[in-house]
Amino acid sequence: MQWTNTESQRLSPDAVSGVQWVTDDEGCRTPDGGVGDCIQVKQCQPMVDFLQNAPKPFSSETKNKLRSYSCGYEGTIVKVCCPDTPIATYAGDNTPPPPDVSTHRNFGLLPKDCGYLSLGDKITNGEDASLNEFPWMALLSYRTGRGTEFLCGGSIVNEKWILTAAHCVTNLKNPLLGVRVGEYDIKSVRDCESLPNGEEKCAPPLQNLAIEEIRPHPQFNVSVISDDIALLKVTRMNLSVENVRPVCLPIGATRNDEFTNSVVTGWGLLSPGFHLSISYYEVIAYVDVFGTPCTLNRPSVSGQTSNILQRVNLPTITSAPGGREGKDSCPGDSGGPLQVASFLNEDTRYVQHGVVSFGPRHCGLEGFPGVYTRVAYYMDWILDTIGS
Repeated sequence: MQWTNTESQRLSPDAVSGVQWVTDDEGCRTPDGGVGDCIQVKQCQPMVDFLQNAPKPFSSETKNKLRSYSCGYEGTIVKVCCPDTPIATYAGDNTPPPPDVSTHRNFGLLPKDCGYLSLGDKITNGEDASLNEFPWMALLSYRTGRGTEFLCGGSIVNEKWILTAAHCVTNLKNPLLGVRVGEYDIKSVRDCESLPNGEEKCAPPLQNLAIEEIRPHPQFNVSVISDDIALLKVTRMNLSVENVRPVCLPIGATRNDEFTNSVVTGWGLLSPGFHLSISYYEVIAYVDVFGTPCTLNRPSVSGQTSNILQRVNLPTITSAPGGREGKDSCPGDSGGPLQVASFLNEDTRYVQHGVVSFGPRHCGLEGFPGVYTRVAYYMDWILDTIGS
C-alpha cells in the first residue's frame, strides 16, 4: 500500500506546528528556545538517549516531543534540532501494559494447540519457509481488472476467524472475494518439497473459504493509521491437517514479550500491482505506538521475486526512529503476521504480536519505517468479536 499520513509524515517538520527551522550554517532553535545543530536524528546523542530511555511503546508525549525537535530532512532522513544538553523524559511518560484477557468470557475460543514451532528448523533471513512451517498463513483474494489476485495476507485465529489489517477490507477499489489457507507456493497446483533422503513430501490440499462477515476495528482511521486491524469470519476450515493450523495470540505472560528475534512471513505482495517480490536481508526493529501500529525498521529488497512463502528474522528491537538506508524490506504482506517464538501452554510456540499495516511503496528508504499493529492491545476486541 502507498504511504499516506504514515509514521514518516508524522515525524516530518511539515506536520509539526511551531517548529523552529534552520537559521544559518545548520543552526536551529530547540523547542525551549536554545540553540542547536540541525543534524540526522541518529547522530544526535541527546535524542538517541531520550528515545532509548523513554518507556516502550512510545507514548503520544514522547512522539510529540520528537516531532517538536524536527528541523527538516537530509534526502529522506529525518533531522532534528540537536541540543547540547540532555532531553528530559516526561515524568508521566508511561504506557499501561497490554490487557490480561485470561478471564474473558470468550477466552476458551482461542485454541491451545496453536503456533506450532519446529525447533529443528533454522530461521534464516530471507529464506523460503519450509512446507507447513507457518500453517496459519492466509491469503485474501480480490477481483481486479486482471482477474482474481491475492492482495493481502492474514493469519488463522481459530476455525472460523482470520486476523488481518483493516485497510485490507475497507474502502476497497477491488472487491474482496474470499480467503485461502494452506497455501505455500502460489503458482504450484500441489505443494511439495524434497527431503534430505531424496523422498518427496507433499502438503494436503489448500482450502478456499467464503467470507461470512467482515469486522474492521470500529476506530480504524486510515488518515492517521490507527487501529489498523480486522477480523474475517469465514466458512469453517479444517484445522486437523498439517498445513492449516492457528497461530497463538499474545495472552498471559506472552503479552509482555520483548520483540527479540521476531519473524515476518509473507509472499511480498506489494503496491502497485501487488507483484510477488521477496527481500533477502538483515533487520533492525523497534516498537512504537501504544494501541495503534508499532513500527519496525526493516531492510532492503534484493530484486529477487518468489511465489513461495518467505520468512524474515527480525533481531533485537532498538529505539532508533525511522528506517535505515538499505534496512527496509517488503517481505510481509499487508495484514500478515509478525510473530515471536515464546513459551506458552507448556511449549515453545509462535505468538503473533503484529499485523503488517503500512510501509513505503519503495523499499530501502531511510527514515521510512514499516508499520505494524500491536495485537496485544486489541485482545479484548478480538475476543469480543469472535464470540459474537
